[in-house]
Amino acid sequence: MMQTIPPPTNTEKRKRRRGAKGREAQGSGIISSSNNTTNTHHEPAKAVALSTPNDDDKVVSLKRKIEQSLALQKPPILHKNVHETVNTCNEKANKKQKVPQQGDPGFLTKTQMRNARKRRAKQRKGQQVADQTESTSKTKKSKKKQQQKQQQHQQQQQQQRKQSNKNALGNNDPSLRYIRDPKSAPLVKKAKAYFAEKEIPFNVYLEKVTGWRTVSKLPVRRADDDDQQSCVIGLFQPGSHAIVKVPDYPSHHPSINKAIRFLQEQCDEMGVEPFNEFDGSGILRYVCINVERSTGKIQLTLVWKSSPYKDDDDKLQEKEDKDILHKFCNRVVSMADTIQLHSLWVHFNAQWKHADNIFDYGSGSSSKDDLWKHIFGPRHIEEVLSFPPSSKMSEKVTLFFPPNVFRQANLDAFTNIVNKIRMYIKNYTQLRQTASSTANNNQLPTCVELYGGVGTIGLNLCDLVSKLVCSDENPHNKACFERSVAMLSSNNRNKCVHIPKNASDVIRQDHVLLNNCEILVVDPPRKGLDEYVTKSIIDASSTGRVNGPKLLVYVSCGFDAFIRDSEMLLSSGKWSIDKAEGHVLFPGADAIETLAFFKRVDYGEE
Repeated sequence: MMQTIPPPTNTEKRKRRRGAKGREAQGSGIISSSNNTTNTHHEPAKAVALSTPNDDDKVVSLKRKIEQSLALQKPPILHKNVHETVNTCNEKANKKQKVPQQGDPGFLTKTQMRNARKRRAKQRKGQQVADQTESTSKTKKSKKKQQQKQQQHQQQQQQQRKQSNKNALGNNDPSLRYIRDPKSAPLVKKAKAYFAEKEIPFNVYLEKVTGWRTVSKLPVRRADDDDQQSCVIGLFQPGSHAIVKVPDYPSHHPSINKAIRFLQEQCDEMGVEPFNEFDGSGILRYVCINVERSTGKIQLTLVWKSSPYKDDDDKLQEKEDKDILHKFCNRVVSMADTIQLHSLWVHFNAQWKHADNIFDYGSGSSSKDDLWKHIFGPRHIEEVLSFPPSSKMSEKVTLFFPPNVFRQANLDAFTNIVNKIRMYIKNYTQLRQTASSTANNNQLPTCVELYGGVGTIGLNLCDLVSKLVCSDENPHNKACFERSVAMLSSNNRNKCVHIPKNASDVIRQDHVLLNNCEILVVDPPRKGLDEYVTKSIIDASSTGRVNGPKLLVYVSCGFDAFIRDSEMLLSSGKWSIDKAEGHVLFPGADAIETLAFFKRVDYGEE
C-alpha cells in the first residue's frame, strides 16, 4: 500500500509562503538594512515598534518593515548600471539572432555570401598591398633623406677639411703664403725692381692658381697630432721636418689629392710603416706622383727604404719588408681603375743619415738602373705642349717622362715660356736674314741646349733651327730624347743630337759652344749656371769669334742665381739684355721664373 502524505498545516503553509517571498525579494536586488547603513546615499530607515506577540503578526511586521525600508531608500547607482549592461547584451543577442530569411530585406544566398567574402578578402589584400607600398615608399624616402644628410655631412666635412687645410697651410706652407696675390711675392717685386733699374720692361704672367701642379714628391711620416699615429702623406713645414696634412691641397691636380687619401688609408690598413728619420725605422719614405694631363692618370713611385731585393735574401727583416712591398703593390694595382693608375714604380733608397735626397742617384754598391723597378703599366707618361696657332708649329712633339727624369711641375704655364722662345727666335731669324743677303744668313740658325732634360725646350724648337744639340747629365734623359726624335719627320729627325753629359763637360770635351752654336739655350737648376759655363760663354763670345753664340736664351727658376750670372755677363761688356719677362709657375710661393734674352754686343758689327 502506498503511504499517504498528510496535507500541510496552516503553519507550514505560512512558512513556505514566507520563504518564497523572501527568495523573490532577494532575487529582485533587495539589499539588507545592515548594508544600507553603509551607503551614504540612502536615508536612514525609521524605526518601527513591533509588539505583536504571535507568529502571524511577526511575519506581517517583517513584511511591513521591508516595504517601508524599500519605500524610504533610493536605488543604488550600481543597480542602474547593471540593468543597462544587461539590456545592452540582450539587444546584441537579439540582433545577432535576427538572420534575414528568404524574402526578407538583406537576404543573401550562399553564392552571394561567398562572393561577398571573396570581395572582402580581395579588399583586405589590396589594402595590405597599399599599406606595404606606402610603407616601402616611406622607407625609400627615409633612406633618401638619410643619404642626402650623409652627403651634406660629407660635403661639410670636406669643406671644413679644405678650410682647416687652407688655414694650416696658409700659416705653415710657403707655397700658399701669397696665394691671394701671387704677383705680390717678394721675389716678383725684386725682379721688377732689378729690371726697372736697368730700364728694361718686365711683364709678369700668371696662369691658373689652383689644380696646376701635376708633379708632386711628398714625404710619408707618422702623424704627431693624433693618438692613433696614423700615416700622413703631406708637406714639411718650412725650416723643419714637421709634416703638414694635405688631404685637399688646392695647388694639386685632383688626381694627386685622390691618390694621397687612398695611399694613407692603405698604409694604415696593411701595416706599411712610414719612415722615421730620427731612428731610421720604417720602410716607406716618399710617394712621387706625376699626372698625365691628357688622361688624368697618375704615375706612382714608392720610395722604399731598402736596397734592391734579391731572390736569395736570407735575412728575416728583408724577407718581411719584401713581402709587405709585394702585397702593397698588388693592392695598388688591384685598385688601378679606382685611383686612375697609369703606372707603378718602386725606387730603392736605403740612405738614412746625412741624406736628404728623395732619390738615390747611385750610392753604395747598387747601380742607378737597379734602384728603379717598373711594376705596372707603361714606362712613360706622354705629354704634348699645345701652342697657339700664331706659333706655327710644323709638327707636334711628343715628350716622354718616366719617373726618373725631370719634368716641370706646372707644364701648362711652362708651355707659355717655350712659346715665347719660339716667337723670339722667329723674329731673330727674320731680322738676321733681312740684315744680310748672304747665303749663310739665309739658313736657319744652329742651337745648343744645356741642362736640357728630355728636350722639353729644344725639341719644340727643332723646326726653327738647322741643327740641335741637347745635353744633360741624367743618363735616363737620352732614351726619352731619342724616343721623341724617332717620332718626328725625317727632316727634323736628322737635326737632333743628345749628349748625356753635364754642361761643363760637354763644353770642355765636345766644344759645343764653338761649333754650330749660334743660339744657346740654358735652363739650369735653382743654383744657376756653373761658373765654368758662364766663363765659357763669355770667352766664346770674344771679338772675332764667328761661330760663338750670338743669342743666349736664359730660363731661370732661381732669381738670386740669375742676378749673379747676369751681372757677370753684363760686366764682361760682351752681352746685353734685349728682353726679359717673368712667369709665376708656383702661384702663392715666393718664386718667379725669369725668361731673359741676351744678345752679343759685337754681333751687329760682324
